[in-house]
Amino acid sequence: MEKGIDTDAQAFSAVPAAWKVGGAKRFFDLAVDMLCLLGVDGYLKVINPAWSRTLEWSTAELTGRPYIDFVHPDDRVATKAEAAKLAGGFATVQFRNRWQHRDGSYRWLGWTATPAMDDGVIYAAARDITSMVLAEEQEIEHTKQQLLRVKSALDTRQLQTVFQPIIELKSRKVVGVEALARFGLSPKRPPDEWFAEADEVGLRPELEMRAVRQALPHVDRLPAGTFLALNVSPETLLTRDFAEELAVHDGSRLVIEVTEHAAVEDYNRLQQAISLLRADGVRFAIDDAGAGFSSMKHIVRLVPDFIKLDFSLTRDIDSDPVKRALASALVTFCSEIGALLIGEGVETRGELDVLLELGFEEAQGFYLAKPYNPRR
Repeated sequence: MEKGIDTDAQAFSAVPAAWKVGGAKRFFDLAVDMLCLLGVDGYLKVINPAWSRTLEWSTAELTGRPYIDFVHPDDRVATKAEAAKLAGGFATVQFRNRWQHRDGSYRWLGWTATPAMDDGVIYAAARDITSMVLAEEQEIEHTKQQLLRVKSALDTRQLQTVFQPIIELKSRKVVGVEALARFGLSPKRPPDEWFAEADEVGLRPELEMRAVRQALPHVDRLPAGTFLALNVSPETLLTRDFAEELAVHDGSRLVIEVTEHAAVEDYNRLQQAISLLRADGVRFAIDDAGAGFSSMKHIVRLVPDFIKLDFSLTRDIDSDPVKRALASALVTFCSEIGALLIGEGVETRGELDVLLELGFEEAQGFYLAKPYNPRR
């Protein structure tokens, strides 16, 4: 078996004639990537300086032993299999393995390589991708922890439902309640962050349906003429489970608040689902109006029965002329399309007075009524 080449001079003497052209050698020497010529006999034949910069072994050390000696024991079977593919005439486009650094640690290398030439030489390039692999592993672990947290919320009894009254402003009568999810497990954080995390791991519909199933029975305990509002994303609204859950209740007492957490990819399909529910008497609201482009697009495409002014626009509306002007415009808009405008997040008398002055018919917030737990 031919041994590796011990010195840089000897290494260069083994390079094919075309490689000895000055420009090619300069490129070879200065390349950031770890360029090499591999032999089908299992030795590195020629390597550029990037190898020593990355692994801190000398050229003689790297070419004097079978390269498999430097590969992490757990990666050797896969490495030998990849080498066999190259020897059989197949290129390597993406391959990863770990090579030992002089300090005893391992570096992840990402490989591309040509099939073996007639003379048994393989032209290959590697790159240190250790940071990228570590970042991927951290992301995998992060997603794993997210999944565990969301599943914990699904599998435990720590999801509770409270109900915030929606008030008719002129009579101060309760005309409806909005079901709000509350999570009693760690980490302590707002409900929207729990649902956002569920969305990141593909479990938003499951978590929203858990909240819907927990809230729906309450509609039968509400006074006659009072509605129950449920928050769901467009994704959940399109599921069969959601339609089946609503089908066993009086649709005329249900209001579905469409949130804007997820983009709507197919408005036609969403409009069809809404039409079927509307046929059963279900009404629809667009939540968080004025907070972003998505909510306004929902309004135009879905023509809701209710529009809810986002709490961020209600906050300090009595001292902010811009918020007041936007709310006033929405009052006119709702009148034109036949929708009822609800102010969210009313926390002071001053905010309430402005909503009354502008012509709001309904509102909700701590100043009017705090959320209640029917079990307490």
